Amino acid sequence: MGSLLVLLHVIAAILFLGPVTFAVSTFHVRAFAAHNGDELARGSAAVLYKITRTYGILSVLVPLIGFAIMFTGDYWSEGKFHISIMLSVFAWGILYFLILPIQQRMADALNISEGAAEFDSASFSWEKAKNHLSMFGGIFSLLWVIIAVLMIL
Repeated sequence: MGSLLVLLHVIAAILFLGPVTFAVSTFHVRAFAAHNGDELARGSAAVLYKITRTYGILSVLVPLIGFAIMFTGDYWSEGKFHISIMLSVFAWGILYFLILPIQQRMADALNISEGAAEFDSASFSWEKAKNHLSMFGGIFSLLWVIIAVLMIL
């Protein structure tokens, strides 16, 4: 059972974390270009936004399966697994509470989100949103790199 869970954990990490990490690190650049009139960037921003939302939801399987693995062997005594789970929950929190809301506002401003809410352009700063997404996306990606290193060690 432990080997199956480890296999599922690795596959989920590859299939879900790779695309969401790429989309998080690219969306703000394409959305900013779309804001400046690039129609091709508008389409790619819409796709990247949907990838972030969809794969972000599915990426929660990675820490959940990782936590389940803790019950299949003598993993409770190794702190690196506890740290990895904590960091993954923190990364997931950054995605859902910081990255996705800013992406939602940018998508609403570009009118590329499904069921776009009323957008108040007076209180929205494109430069600030782009900078925040760059910072939070970098932290999100760095956390997953740290977790990967911990898993390999």
